[in-house]
Amino acid sequence: MLQPDEKEKLERGFAEAEASLRLEGLKPTENFFAVKARILAGEITFEQGKEEILAYHQVKVPAVA
Repeated sequence: MLQPDEKEKLERGFAEAEASLRLEGLKPTENFFAVKARILAGEITFEQGKEEILAYHQVKVPAVA
């Protein structure tokens, strides 16, 4: 279970990431939102989520390395 201050920090970071994607003309994927929810629920760590998102995009877009 995440501590309230840790969860708030992660929520702010996710909001900034989403805003950054949208400013670049991109849209967050459903995978992003699913992993975000699991991180905020304390099911996985941020690092695990980051690895899942990277692995997802490496399969979808092979140029991502």
